[in-house]
Amino acid sequence: MFRVNVLVLAVVCAVSAVPAEAQFVSSLHILPVVAKLAGAAGTDWMTSMSVSNVSDETVDVTAMFFRENTNNQPFAGPEYTFSLAAGRTTTVDDVLGSWFPGQGNTKGFLILLAEASGGGDEALIAATARVFNNANPNATYGQAVSSNLTGFVFGRGTAVMPGARWDGRARSNVGVVNLSFQPLSVLVTTYDADGAVVSSVTRQVSTFSLTQWSLSQLGVSALSPPGRVEVMVDPASITWDPCDPLTWGPGASPGLFMTYMSKVDQATGDAEFAYGQNDWTEFENECGTLPDDCP
Repeated sequence: MFRVNVLVLAVVCAVSAVPAEAQFVSSLHILPVVAKLAGAAGTDWMTSMSVSNVSDETVDVTAMFFRENTNNQPFAGPEYTFSLAAGRTTTVDDVLGSWFPGQGNTKGFLILLAEASGGGDEALIAATARVFNNANPNATYGQAVSSNLTGFVFGRGTAVMPGARWDGRARSNVGVVNLSFQPLSVLVTTYDADGAVVSSVTRQVSTFSLTQWSLSQLGVSALSPPGRVEVMVDPASITWDPCDPLTWGPGASPGLFMTYMSKVDQATGDAEFAYGQNDWTEFENECGTLPDDCP
């Protein structure tokens, strides 16, 4: 129950006015993608991670892995726990291979939850990850994936990802992490550089899981010069009141998620990572206000 309460509090207190890239130390961190798998064009993706304890006492950190495209039960997936003394930093070079070796060739998202070993109230950690192409261990290419507690989308909110490209120079992938306790239906719309719709498709994301699509899988045959991708809860699937804050948190409705875009250089396998930027225009139009932060 403690774990559920921590996640609910973090979600309810997500401040819509704060940029999705904003970071802060916390007892809870969400890394939207960690990987250990072979990719397109000979790429070999791995994830490294560093965690620092900025508390005044030792903390116990539990890493919970939620596999992609899987109907996961919240807080019931594989776990790895370690202790970290006050002020110490630990780094793992291969998160899935070291902490979750039984998961095999896959990706998913990771939750880190810290608790004070001595029973104190404060357990603050900082965390960041790097998803990189290890095809040539002597010259890896990587993308930083910072933890995110402010980039949630819910209700009538929209996640916007500019710079999407699909041609001989670069390929773009869009990831959606469903943080609801039910399956999620999302509407994914791709626009060209002039703002014209290239593709608009509905996709499903399993409970408490990650799904990532290439632009090709989203119905885009070419996108050059770069355009943008927008993701929202499929309006046809909304059977709850999207303006009621009691429906935003985990377990209340299938409408809570975060997004990212990974753009990979076709020649080198180098990649860029960016979170979706939240647009609350439709929310404000329907609800007459912006989402409120915690009092």
